[in-house]
Amino acid sequence: MSLATLVQPSPLPGDLRVSVSAEGAATVIALQGEADVSTLAALADTFARICADGEGDVVVDLSRIEFMDTATLRVVLVAKAALAGDGRRLTLRSPSRIAARVLGVFGLDHLVSPPAAGRR
Repeated sequence: MSLATLVQPSPLPGDLRVSVSAEGAATVIALQGEADVSTLAALADTFARICADGEGDVVVDLSRIEFMDTATLRVVLVAKAALAGDGRRLTLRSPSRIAARVLGVFGLDHLVSPPAAGRR
């Protein structure tokens, strides 16, 4: 599946919406709503497709996340590792308050680019 087929926002099971777009050479995955175990398989599939089909770095926009569990965080970290194996980077952008809190608890604030100053 090509990136062009994923550009429109797509509803996943539960209350999560994912949209994929291009910003220059980077692919942006924007998550909106609640990312939890009910959306995990579909979210993992989206990341796998981007890792396999895309080129360039990946930015995950977390500005509209209302809930994010640790399983979702694991999917992001697995994608980060897969991309690194291909010489690509994954960074996080604009975490919502709840996303920033989850990242902070696990010491993953450094994945946010640019670093979120004073957000907790």
